[in-house]
Amino acid sequence: MEDSTTQLDDVSARKGRIRLPQYLAASSVNLSAFATGVVIGWPSPMLILLQSVPSPLGGDAKPLSIDSSSWLCSLMCVGGLLATPVYSYLANRHSRKLTGYLVGLPDVIGWIMVATARSKTTLFTGRLFLGFGSAGSTILCPLYVLEIVEDDTRGSLGTFLVLFTNGGILFAYVLGTYLSYTTFSTICLGAPIVFMAAFYWMPESPVYLYNQKNPEAARKALMWLWGGDLIAVEQEMTKLAEATENMKEIHSTKSSFIKNLTSKGTLRGLLIGIGLMVNNQLSGIFAVLSYTVNIFQDAGSDISPNLCTIIIGVLQLFGVYLTSTLVDRAGRKILLIVSNVASAISLAALGGFFFLKGHGYNVAHLGWLPITNLSIYVVGIALGVGSNPFIVINEIFTPDIRGFAVTVCICLLNALAFLVTRFFTDLNTIIGVDGCYWFFAFCCLSSTFFCYFVVPETKKKSLYMIQKELAGEEITFKRADERFRVHA
Repeated sequence: MEDSTTQLDDVSARKGRIRLPQYLAASSVNLSAFATGVVIGWPSPMLILLQSVPSPLGGDAKPLSIDSSSWLCSLMCVGGLLATPVYSYLANRHSRKLTGYLVGLPDVIGWIMVATARSKTTLFTGRLFLGFGSAGSTILCPLYVLEIVEDDTRGSLGTFLVLFTNGGILFAYVLGTYLSYTTFSTICLGAPIVFMAAFYWMPESPVYLYNQKNPEAARKALMWLWGGDLIAVEQEMTKLAEATENMKEIHSTKSSFIKNLTSKGTLRGLLIGIGLMVNNQLSGIFAVLSYTVNIFQDAGSDISPNLCTIIIGVLQLFGVYLTSTLVDRAGRKILLIVSNVASAISLAALGGFFFLKGHGYNVAHLGWLPITNLSIYVVGIALGVGSNPFIVINEIFTPDIRGFAVTVCICLLNALAFLVTRFFTDLNTIIGVDGCYWFFAFCCLSSTFFCYFVVPETKKKSLYMIQKELAGEEITFKRADERFRVHA
């Protein structure tokens, strides 16, 4: 009875503790995700200007062709694909703070090149550099957040990656609608600078500090992050010590990397991670966000295409906010399923609209349908497919294999994003815009079954428990008791 009372007192203390420092640190690192969102959203309002006469590049620059426009949008993904292994190595082997500064630097270079571009070559090179920084953000943000927050807030704070990304996209949609090319691109330069300035004041990751044999610095960082809760900090220090001992045992075994790579838990994790990356990109969201204005122009909507784009950006931000409030309550799995179903239905309806329009039917009375269905689509994607994969892939791998496995998943994500964005216009020509939307709808429907049968629920489970379940191993009584005390 006394033990139960002690546990309840423990729980009350934990619930009463202020978590503002964790939210502040998570927000600061995810300012880099905001900068990435600006990079993603930039082409939508700017493509119209770059495809017009005179070109905002000035001089003798010619308007961008459809083929050049697709390269402009997709080069960010090429940069991401090239830089992901580099940033994964830096983030997992070296200081998270140093990695953060190296994430912001390519963005600064890229925006300077874009803002001052007077030729297509300079513009495209700038977009490539912006892709480098975006890759670093995708690697750094989930890792840093994973290492500074508690299990019961890991999901909600994990959605900050997509929440801030969508905030950056909306920022680009709004400012790009009303500002000139040069002014807008110059303002975008401020995003990575603000990130680096804010991240400077945040603590180093306690996990990194402990692994560098500096437990006192790790304890100090945890004290700040966890609101001075001595009991919780000591429990976390114990976990760090045990994790370090486990890693020593693993590294003392020959061929440990190959052994862990081919283990049941890792192979299941890779299947889940790869499946979620395919789901994320074959939902078509990256192409839709890059060509939003063009889509509304093709639809012939009565509402201004730029205004429609801003509305979509607002709804997308709302969708991710909704996810942040539900992900630790409803769970990752159910949100992924609901997200895929809603997206499939809205994409199928959108495909139907363009099919009727393309076959000569009068769709003037259906002018509301494109924005309505795209609104449902972006909220649906934000609810699960757009955000939860980045949470799950950082939960399902053991620390010794996580860096490599996440790198594989993010490289695949960038490769698919490049293919979808680069060849979206070509696919339009071959199968029609209606066929494109039906293809993406089929992919979302297929992913619904994948999420139902393959993806595990990780809500409010410790990382140790998730990884043991994937490996099909039993959880020791000591660990289970510890997890109960943390999550009670």
